[in-house]
Amino acid sequence: MKMRHSKIKGKICMITAALVLGLTGCGENQIPDLTNAEIQAIGEYIAITMMKYDLNNKSRLMELSVLDIEESVLEENGETEDSAGMGPVDDTPVVNAPGVEAETENPVRQEEYSMEEVMGLPEGMTVAFQGQEVYDSYPEEGDFFSMSASEGKKLLVLRFSVSNGTAQDQEMDMLASDAAFHVTVNGEYTRRALTTMLLDDMTTFVGTIPAQGSVEAVLVVEMDQETASHISSLSLTVKNESKTYAMELLP
Repeated sequence: MKMRHSKIKGKICMITAALVLGLTGCGENQIPDLTNAEIQAIGEYIAITMMKYDLNNKSRLMELSVLDIEESVLEENGETEDSAGMGPVDDTPVVNAPGVEAETENPVRQEEYSMEEVMGLPEGMTVAFQGQEVYDSYPEEGDFFSMSASEGKKLLVLRFSVSNGTAQDQEMDMLASDAAFHVTVNGEYTRRALTTMLLDDMTTFVGTIPAQGSVEAVLVVEMDQETASHISSLSLTVKNESKTYAMELLP
């Protein structure tokens, strides 16, 4: 602490000397005569100014005027006397912290949704995974529209059955749904299902499913040929603006 005070005093002396020299007149090179009272006043002004920017100075012998300056600087920096004090200790136990026990005993459970809810299907309709196949082009024949994989790629086609378990016909309109389908292969390769012109594309399917009937729908993903030849696991995530559903297709 003494060393710190000696450094401050040294700075004060240097600034005082510079200020005195700065008071030299424009046409003269003589240092003007100053009384002891004037020199003391200059020194006190410099001391208060330096204390203003030396917020770490905690001297209890500081004059009240200097304390006022330090407090105003803390307020300008958005700090308060409490925030400048001792912070919380990490290893200090907190007793009866409000809400801690309640969160431990009654954790908030994330609401779970079904695939049909996320897709926005009418009540009574269900979707079931039927299997997957890999193609160079799909469908291979017998359809007015087909798509081919890019060079070095394969088409992974996931097949689903959409059933209507009610006693009346149900409309399925995926164009009006904001659901998005993401397929993950081998736990790390994730792609969004393509939007195609296939009549049975589940992302764009629009049609009527008869009472107690079902239709087949597919999801198509383009992927690297090497990955497509070594599929060990498959999972599907369906999302809309507020809901998410995830399922394992191949564990």
